[in-house]
Amino acid sequence: MKFRKAIFTGLLLLAGGCAVAQQSIYTRLDSLLAAKNMRDFSGVVLIAQNGKPLYAKAMGYANRDTKEPVTMDSHFVIMSVSKQITAALVLKEVEKGHIDLQKRLRTYLPDLKDKWGDSVTIHQLLNHTSGVVWYDQPLAFTPGYQLAYSNFGYVLLQSVLEHVTGKAYTILLKDLFQQTRMPNSGVPPRIKPITGYQESKNGQLQAKTDPVPEMLLGAAGVVSTAADLVRWNELLNNGKLLSEAMYKDMTTAYSPRQHPVVGKTGGGYGLMINADKSEIGHTGFLPEQGFIGINFYYPATHSSIVVLENIGSNPANMERAYYFEKTIHDIVLPVVIGK
Repeated sequence: MKFRKAIFTGLLLLAGGCAVAQQSIYTRLDSLLAAKNMRDFSGVVLIAQNGKPLYAKAMGYANRDTKEPVTMDSHFVIMSVSKQITAALVLKEVEKGHIDLQKRLRTYLPDLKDKWGDSVTIHQLLNHTSGVVWYDQPLAFTPGYQLAYSNFGYVLLQSVLEHVTGKAYTILLKDLFQQTRMPNSGVPPRIKPITGYQESKNGQLQAKTDPVPEMLLGAAGVVSTAADLVRWNELLNNGKLLSEAMYKDMTTAYSPRQHPVVGKTGGGYGLMINADKSEIGHTGFLPEQGFIGINFYYPATHSSIVVLENIGSNPANMERAYYFEKTIHDIVLPVVIGK
């Protein structure tokens, strides 16, 4: 009962004193997560303000064979939300003078065989305008003139960080999460995620236990909890991680695109940012590992929406895959956006 009252009070404050709006949001979220009209929900939802939980719900199984339940402390692969962490690590090295955003990739990876190492900049890798495809493949376009979302760009940034610092990416993460006091974040084997499940076209779920390859950690392989992501949002967006100049660079949006969850959004450094910067964060979709989710921050109300699931639906049906993430986002957005 105390927890329900805390949720009521928090959402009441967010809604500007509208008890009817609060009750509607609370009821709609509970009803949504219990419904099975699209697919089952298996994961966690955490809505927070100023780092404090307002609504928290865990449902489903962390392991379907043992019937171990998902809890609010469950560890999930956070997929492309990992990119903003990698971007922050890069910007910390920029602050130290070890990396220049406008320098060519060749400056930091001198042994790279591909000729495009002489034309692609760190800035372009960070905001997905580099045109890189993979090793030994030509660029998809002239760097800086288009946007093409690139996991490979963050593979390269992970290599840049390791070359510049002389440390493995796993060690850089460990140091960062110690600094930020995020004890439930890291990568395997130190932090092990719950079992992810890939959904086939006929709705069958297959357990996926292989870890994300080490070279992809900086793009999609970090493991965390909903509570740690809320803490990350608070630190990143309130001047606790980066200088004002670096944060401004990170949250400058380039090349708007359409996304199935948030609609039109621009690309920052490892972030999705709408036109007026009222919504900052990222989605994640890694069906081959069995995970999907969102992590968004709203500066006007100092609020976060975090949804993490351990079921990765078939990418052929994005409406089904992102069903809970989009619906939760749309329900809560009018309150947390502060308008």
